[in-house]
Amino acid sequence: MSTRQLLSVIFISIVLTLLFFSVGSSIAEEKMVMVGTVKSIESKMVMDVENEKDKALVSFRIGRKTVYTPRRYPIPGERVKVEYLPHRGNFVAYTVTILGVSGAKESPK
Repeated sequence: MSTRQLLSVIFISIVLTLLFFSVGSSIAEEKMVMVGTVKSIESKMVMDVENEKDKALVSFRIGRKTVYTPRRYPIPGERVKVEYLPHRGNFVAYTVTILGVSGAKESPK
């Protein structure tokens, strides 16, 4: 095997390795979901939610990219479903769906 062929094989191996790792990291991460009651919103940057399952208080980073359904900030006491991902040691909320007031039954239709 000549030097030129050896360099070609090494180059192709490096390119394939880099391509493999870049494809693996670009696959969308599945967001985690939590349902709970909003306890507070601080400076429209942090939202504290009490988890329904274990009553743990979880702080979420919220910002301009957070999508709210309906399109408004939740009020403390409302039940919400939060889709989030961990990012740099914080939980970042991507979508917040307002489910209603905690403890209130739906009115009959």
